Amino acid sequence: MDESTSFPVSPAAVAVPLLALITLILDTPPLVWHIRNRHLAAASLVFWILLTNLMNFINALLWPTDNIATWWHGQVLCDIEVKLMTAVYIGVVGSLLCIMRNLARVLDTENTVLYPSKAQKRRQLALDLTLCFGVPCYFMVAHYIVQPSRYYIFAVAGCTPPVDRSWLKLVLIFIWPPIFCLVVVYYCVLVILRMHKYRKEFSSILVSSSSNLTKNRFLRLFLMSIALIIVFLPVQVYILYQNSIVPMLPYSWNLVHGYDWGDILLVPTGGVVSFDRWIQIAFGFAIFIFFGLGHDAQEMYRKWFLAIGFGRIFPSLRQSSQARRNLSSSLGSETSSVGSRARLLVKKLSRQSMSSL
Repeated sequence: MDESTSFPVSPAAVAVPLLALITLILDTPPLVWHIRNRHLAAASLVFWILLTNLMNFINALLWPTDNIATWWHGQVLCDIEVKLMTAVYIGVVGSLLCIMRNLARVLDTENTVLYPSKAQKRRQLALDLTLCFGVPCYFMVAHYIVQPSRYYIFAVAGCTPPVDRSWLKLVLIFIWPPIFCLVVVYYCVLVILRMHKYRKEFSSILVSSSSNLTKNRFLRLFLMSIALIIVFLPVQVYILYQNSIVPMLPYSWNLVHGYDWGDILLVPTGGVVSFDRWIQIAFGFAIFIFFGLGHDAQEMYRKWFLAIGFGRIFPSLRQSSQARRNLSSSLGSETSSVGSRARLLVKKLSRQSMSSL
Protein backbone atom coordinates (compact mmCIF):
# COMPACT_ATOMS: atom_id res chain seq x y z
CA MET A 1 0.00 0.00 0.00
CA ASP A 2 1.19 3.51 -0.82
CA GLU A 3 2.79 5.14 2.22
CA SER A 4 1.17 8.51 1.45
CA THR A 5 -2.24 6.80 1.53
CA SER A 6 -1.57 4.87 4.74
CA PHE A 7 -0.07 7.86 6.55
CA PRO A 8 -1.47 11.03 4.95
CA VAL A 9 -0.21 14.48 5.88
CA SER A 10 -2.88 16.03 8.08
CA PRO A 11 -4.13 19.63 7.74
CA ALA A 12 -2.43 20.43 11.05
CA ALA A 13 0.90 19.19 9.67
CA VAL A 14 0.58 21.84 6.95
CA ALA A 15 -0.95 24.65 9.02
CA VAL A 16 1.42 24.50 12.02
CA PRO A 17 4.74 24.99 10.17
CA LEU A 18 3.23 27.52 7.77
CA LEU A 19 1.73 29.69 10.53
CA ALA A 20 4.81 29.26 12.71
CA LEU A 21 7.03 30.43 9.84
CA ILE A 22 4.84 33.52 9.34
CA THR A 23 5.17 34.43 13.02
CA LEU A 24 8.95 33.97 12.83
CA ILE A 25 9.11 36.46 9.96
CA LEU A 26 6.71 38.92 11.59
CA ASP A 27 8.21 38.83 15.09
CA THR A 28 11.90 39.11 14.22
CA PRO A 29 11.79 42.91 13.60
CA PRO A 30 10.13 43.65 16.99
CA LEU A 31 12.82 41.54 18.69
CA VAL A 32 15.58 43.49 16.92
CA TRP A 33 13.96 46.81 17.83
CA HIS A 34 13.61 45.95 21.52
CA ILE A 35 17.18 44.67 21.72
CA ARG A 36 18.49 47.85 20.09
CA ASN A 37 16.56 49.97 22.57
CA ARG A 38 17.59 47.79 25.54
CA HIS A 39 14.04 46.86 26.51
CA LEU A 40 15.03 43.67 28.30
CA ALA A 41 11.61 42.42 29.43
CA ALA A 42 9.89 43.07 26.09
CA ALA A 43 12.81 41.55 24.15
CA SER A 44 12.70 38.52 26.44
CA LEU A 45 8.97 38.06 25.82
CA VAL A 46 9.40 38.19 22.04
CA PHE A 47 12.42 35.86 22.28
CA TRP A 48 10.55 33.13 24.16
CA ILE A 49 7.58 33.25 21.79
CA LEU A 50 9.89 33.23 18.76
CA LEU A 51 11.68 30.22 20.24
CA THR A 52 8.45 28.25 20.67
CA ASN A 53 7.39 28.90 17.09
CA LEU A 54 10.84 28.04 15.77
CA MET A 55 10.45 24.63 17.44
CA ASN A 56 6.90 24.32 16.10
CA PHE A 57 8.18 25.01 12.59
CA ILE A 58 11.08 22.53 12.77
CA ASN A 59 9.19 19.72 14.49
CA ALA A 60 6.20 19.74 12.15
CA LEU A 61 8.55 19.38 9.19
CA LEU A 62 10.53 16.54 10.79
CA TRP A 63 7.55 14.48 11.99
CA PRO A 64 4.58 15.36 9.74
CA THR A 65 2.83 11.96 9.68
CA ASP A 66 2.11 8.99 11.96
CA ASN A 67 4.54 6.68 10.16
CA ILE A 68 6.74 6.06 13.20
CA ALA A 69 8.73 3.39 11.34
CA THR A 70 10.44 6.12 9.33
CA TRP A 71 10.81 8.67 12.11
CA TRP A 72 14.17 10.09 13.14
CA HIS A 73 14.55 9.64 16.90
CA GLY A 74 15.62 13.24 17.41
CA GLN A 75 18.86 12.64 19.29
CA VAL A 76 20.48 15.86 20.54
CA LEU A 77 17.79 18.09 18.98
CA CYS A 78 15.05 16.79 21.27
CA ASP A 79 17.41 16.70 24.25
CA ILE A 80 17.82 20.45 23.80
CA GLU A 81 14.21 21.17 22.91
CA VAL A 82 12.60 19.46 25.90
CA LYS A 83 14.70 21.59 28.26
CA LEU A 84 13.83 24.76 26.39
CA MET A 85 10.13 23.82 26.42
CA THR A 86 10.13 23.50 30.20
CA ALA A 87 11.60 27.01 30.35
CA VAL A 88 9.33 28.67 27.79
CA TYR A 89 6.12 29.05 29.77
CA ILE A 90 7.74 30.45 32.88
CA GLY A 91 9.93 32.61 30.62
CA VAL A 92 6.86 34.15 28.99
CA VAL A 93 5.05 34.82 32.26
CA GLY A 94 8.27 36.04 33.90
CA SER A 95 8.71 38.55 31.07
CA LEU A 96 5.09 39.68 31.45
CA LEU A 97 5.68 40.12 35.17
CA CYS A 98 8.72 42.34 34.48
CA ILE A 99 6.80 44.42 31.94
CA MET A 100 3.79 44.97 34.17
CA ARG A 101 5.91 45.65 37.25
CA ASN A 102 7.93 48.26 35.35
CA LEU A 103 4.73 49.93 34.11
CA ALA A 104 3.45 50.08 37.68
CA ARG A 105 6.74 51.62 38.84
CA VAL A 106 6.50 54.33 36.19
CA LEU A 107 3.14 55.43 37.63
CA ASP A 108 4.33 55.20 41.25
CA THR A 109 4.63 58.95 41.81
CA GLU A 110 5.41 58.56 45.52
CA ASN A 111 8.62 56.60 44.84
CA THR A 112 9.64 58.03 41.49
CA VAL A 113 13.38 58.42 40.93
CA LEU A 114 14.18 60.88 38.15
CA TYR A 115 17.83 59.88 37.87
CA PRO A 116 18.42 56.31 39.14
CA SER A 117 21.87 55.61 40.52
CA LYS A 118 24.12 52.94 39.03
CA ALA A 119 23.35 50.66 41.98
CA GLN A 120 19.60 51.03 41.42
CA LYS A 121 20.02 50.28 37.71
CA ARG A 122 22.08 47.19 38.52
CA ARG A 123 19.45 45.92 40.99
CA GLN A 124 16.68 46.47 38.43
CA LEU A 125 18.69 44.70 35.74
CA ALA A 126 19.46 41.79 38.07
CA LEU A 127 15.76 41.37 38.93
CA ASP A 128 14.72 41.49 35.27
CA LEU A 129 17.40 38.98 34.28
CA THR A 130 16.35 36.67 37.12
CA LEU A 131 12.67 36.69 36.15
CA CYS A 132 13.23 36.57 32.38
CA PHE A 133 16.06 34.04 32.23
CA GLY A 134 17.18 32.93 35.70
CA VAL A 135 13.91 31.28 36.70
CA PRO A 136 13.59 29.52 33.30
CA CYS A 137 17.11 28.13 33.81
CA TYR A 138 16.01 26.80 37.20
CA PHE A 139 13.07 25.05 35.49
CA MET A 140 15.41 23.37 33.01
CA VAL A 141 17.48 21.98 35.89
CA ALA A 142 14.49 21.09 38.10
CA HIS A 143 12.80 19.20 35.27
CA TYR A 144 15.54 16.57 35.31
CA ILE A 145 14.54 15.63 38.88
CA VAL A 146 11.06 14.59 37.69
CA GLN A 147 11.99 13.48 34.15
CA PRO A 148 11.13 9.74 33.95
CA SER A 149 12.39 9.18 30.39
CA ARG A 150 14.49 10.91 27.79
CA TYR A 151 11.59 12.46 25.84
CA TYR A 152 8.45 11.85 23.81
CA ILE A 153 8.07 12.51 20.11
CA PHE A 154 4.52 13.29 18.99
CA ALA A 155 3.49 13.50 15.36
CA VAL A 156 3.52 17.15 14.16
CA ALA A 157 4.19 18.51 17.69
CA GLY A 158 7.55 16.74 17.85
CA CYS A 159 9.77 16.72 20.94
CA THR A 160 7.80 16.82 24.21
CA PRO A 161 9.17 16.72 27.78
CA PRO A 162 7.91 13.88 30.01
CA VAL A 163 7.15 14.38 33.72
CA ASP A 164 6.90 11.95 36.62
CA ARG A 165 3.55 11.16 38.24
CA SER A 166 4.67 12.14 41.73
CA TRP A 167 3.63 15.10 43.87
CA LEU A 168 7.11 16.60 43.47
CA LYS A 169 6.38 17.69 39.88
CA LEU A 170 3.69 20.04 41.21
CA VAL A 171 6.06 21.68 43.69
CA LEU A 172 9.00 21.98 41.33
CA ILE A 173 7.28 22.80 38.04
CA PHE A 174 3.54 23.20 37.67
CA ILE A 175 2.55 25.41 40.59
CA TRP A 176 4.83 28.32 39.72
CA PRO A 177 3.44 29.58 36.37
CA PRO A 178 -0.06 30.15 37.88
CA ILE A 179 1.49 31.93 40.87
CA PHE A 180 3.49 34.19 38.57
CA CYS A 181 0.33 34.83 36.53
CA LEU A 182 -1.52 35.96 39.66
CA VAL A 183 1.30 38.38 40.46
CA VAL A 184 0.97 39.76 36.92
CA VAL A 185 -2.77 40.20 37.50
CA TYR A 186 -2.01 42.09 40.73
CA TYR A 187 0.24 44.52 38.83
CA CYS A 188 -2.40 44.84 36.09
CA VAL A 189 -4.94 45.98 38.67
CA LEU A 190 -2.36 48.31 40.23
CA VAL A 191 -1.60 49.93 36.86
CA ILE A 192 -5.32 50.39 36.12
CA LEU A 193 -5.89 52.05 39.48
CA ARG A 194 -2.92 54.38 39.02
CA MET A 195 -3.94 55.23 35.46
CA HIS A 196 -7.37 56.21 36.76
CA LYS A 197 -5.88 58.16 39.65
CA TYR A 198 -3.43 60.09 37.47
CA ARG A 199 -5.50 60.21 34.27
CA LYS A 200 -5.07 64.00 33.98
CA GLU A 201 -1.32 63.93 34.65
CA PHE A 202 -0.67 60.66 32.78
CA SER A 203 1.32 62.15 29.89
CA SER A 204 3.37 64.46 32.12
CA ILE A 205 4.24 61.55 34.46
CA LEU A 206 5.60 59.56 31.53
CA VAL A 207 7.65 62.53 30.32
CA SER A 208 9.15 63.11 33.76
CA SER A 209 10.00 59.45 34.34
CA SER A 210 13.29 57.86 33.33
CA SER A 211 11.54 55.03 31.47
CA ASN A 212 11.77 56.44 27.92
CA LEU A 213 8.13 55.45 27.47
CA THR A 214 5.73 57.47 25.36
CA LYS A 215 2.00 57.27 25.94
CA ASN A 216 1.64 55.11 22.85
CA ARG A 217 4.37 52.66 23.92
CA PHE A 218 3.01 52.46 27.46
CA LEU A 219 -0.50 51.62 26.28
CA ARG A 220 0.76 49.06 23.75
CA LEU A 221 2.79 47.26 26.41
CA PHE A 222 -0.08 47.39 28.87
CA LEU A 223 -2.79 46.17 26.47
CA MET A 224 -0.56 43.43 25.12
CA SER A 225 0.22 42.18 28.64
CA ILE A 226 -3.46 42.13 29.53
CA ALA A 227 -4.36 40.27 26.32
CA LEU A 228 -1.70 37.61 26.91
CA ILE A 229 -2.39 37.10 30.62
CA ILE A 230 -6.14 36.73 29.99
CA VAL A 231 -5.28 33.66 27.92
CA PHE A 232 -2.24 32.50 29.86
CA LEU A 233 -3.72 32.40 33.37
CA PRO A 234 -6.62 29.99 32.66
CA VAL A 235 -4.32 27.82 30.53
CA GLN A 236 -1.79 27.47 33.35
CA VAL A 237 -4.51 26.82 35.92
CA TYR A 238 -5.94 24.12 33.63
CA ILE A 239 -2.51 22.50 33.19
CA LEU A 240 -1.98 22.52 36.97
CA TYR A 241 -5.43 20.99 37.48
CA GLN A 242 -4.84 18.25 34.91
CA ASN A 243 -1.56 17.31 36.53
CA SER A 244 -3.12 17.34 40.00
CA ILE A 245 -6.02 14.95 39.36
CA VAL A 246 -3.95 12.03 38.06
CA PRO A 247 -3.18 9.30 40.63
CA MET A 248 0.04 10.27 42.37
CA LEU A 249 2.95 7.93 43.03
CA PRO A 250 5.57 8.31 45.78
CA TYR A 251 8.68 10.01 44.45
CA SER A 252 11.78 7.87 44.03
CA TRP A 253 14.95 9.07 42.34
CA ASN A 254 15.94 5.51 41.48
CA LEU A 255 12.51 4.78 40.01
CA VAL A 256 12.43 7.97 37.95
CA HIS A 257 16.02 7.57 36.72
CA GLY A 258 16.00 3.80 36.29
CA TYR A 259 17.56 1.57 33.67
CA ASP A 260 14.94 2.58 31.09
CA TRP A 261 15.46 6.35 31.52
CA GLY A 262 17.03 6.62 28.05
CA ASP A 263 13.89 5.39 26.30
CA ILE A 264 12.46 7.54 23.51
CA LEU A 265 8.70 7.17 23.17
CA LEU A 266 7.15 7.69 19.71
CA VAL A 267 3.48 8.70 19.73
CA PRO A 268 1.24 8.89 16.61
CA THR A 269 -1.56 11.44 17.02
CA GLY A 270 -3.89 10.97 14.05
CA GLY A 271 -3.15 14.51 12.91
CA VAL A 272 -4.31 16.10 16.17
CA VAL A 273 -2.11 18.80 17.70
CA SER A 274 -2.35 19.80 21.36
CA PHE A 275 -3.99 23.15 22.10
CA ASP A 276 -0.83 24.73 23.49
CA ARG A 277 0.83 24.70 20.04
CA TRP A 278 -2.03 26.80 18.63
CA ILE A 279 -1.78 29.18 21.58
CA GLN A 280 1.93 29.65 20.91
CA ILE A 281 1.19 30.52 17.27
CA ALA A 282 -1.60 32.91 18.33
CA PHE A 283 0.82 34.61 20.74
CA GLY A 284 3.22 35.09 17.84
CA PHE A 285 0.60 37.00 15.87
CA ALA A 286 -0.38 39.00 18.96
CA ILE A 287 3.24 40.10 19.39
CA PHE A 288 3.28 41.45 15.84
CA ILE A 289 -0.06 43.26 16.26
CA PHE A 290 1.11 45.08 19.39
CA PHE A 291 4.81 45.55 18.59
CA GLY A 292 5.12 45.31 14.83
CA LEU A 293 2.59 47.93 13.73
CA GLY A 294 3.72 50.91 15.80
CA HIS A 295 5.46 54.01 14.45
CA ASP A 296 8.83 52.85 15.82
CA ALA A 297 8.58 49.51 14.01
CA GLN A 298 7.42 51.18 10.79
CA GLU A 299 10.43 53.49 10.89
CA MET A 300 12.74 50.49 11.29
CA TYR A 301 11.08 48.73 8.34
CA ARG A 302 11.60 51.90 6.26
CA LYS A 303 15.32 51.96 7.05
CA TRP A 304 15.67 48.27 6.21
CA PHE A 305 13.95 48.75 2.84
CA LEU A 306 16.23 51.72 2.11
CA ALA A 307 19.27 49.63 3.02
CA ILE A 308 18.40 46.98 0.42
CA GLY A 309 17.74 49.56 -2.30
CA PHE A 310 13.96 49.90 -2.30
CA GLY A 311 14.33 53.68 -2.07
CA ARG A 312 15.05 53.79 -5.80
CA ILE A 313 11.76 52.07 -6.58
CA PHE A 314 9.70 53.85 -3.92
CA PRO A 315 11.13 57.37 -3.38
CA SER A 316 8.59 58.05 -0.62
CA LEU A 317 10.57 55.67 1.61
CA ARG A 318 13.28 58.33 1.89
CA GLN A 319 10.85 60.41 3.94
CA SER A 320 10.51 59.37 7.58
CA SER A 321 7.14 58.42 9.00
CA GLN A 322 7.29 61.41 11.33
CA ALA A 323 7.86 63.74 8.36
CA ARG A 324 4.95 62.17 6.52
CA ARG A 325 2.70 62.65 9.55
CA ASN A 326 3.81 66.28 9.85
CA LEU A 327 3.15 66.82 6.14
CA SER A 328 -0.27 65.23 6.43
CA SER A 329 -1.03 67.42 9.44
CA SER A 330 0.10 70.60 7.66
CA LEU A 331 -1.92 69.72 4.57
CA GLY A 332 -4.93 69.11 6.76
CA SER A 333 -4.52 72.47 8.48
CA GLU A 334 -4.04 74.24 5.14
CA THR A 335 -7.16 72.57 3.75
CA SER A 336 -9.07 73.60 6.82
CA SER A 337 -7.77 77.18 6.45
CA VAL A 338 -8.78 77.36 2.78
CA GLY A 339 -12.22 76.02 3.66
CA SER A 340 -12.64 78.65 6.37
CA ARG A 341 -11.66 81.46 4.00
CA ALA A 342 -14.08 80.16 1.37
CA ARG A 343 -16.95 80.15 3.88
CA LEU A 344 -16.14 83.73 4.94
CA LEU A 345 -16.11 84.84 1.28
CA VAL A 346 -19.49 83.23 0.65
CA LYS A 347 -20.97 84.94 3.70
CA LYS A 348 -19.54 88.33 2.59
CA LEU A 349 -20.96 88.00 -0.92
CA SER A 350 -24.30 86.95 0.53
CA ARG A 351 -24.46 90.05 2.75
CA GLN A 352 -23.54 92.31 -0.19
CA SER A 353 -26.29 90.85 -2.35
CA MET A 354 -28.83 91.30 0.45
CA SER A 355 -27.83 94.95 0.96
CA SER A 356 -28.15 95.70 -2.77
CA LEU A 357 -31.72 94.43 -2.67
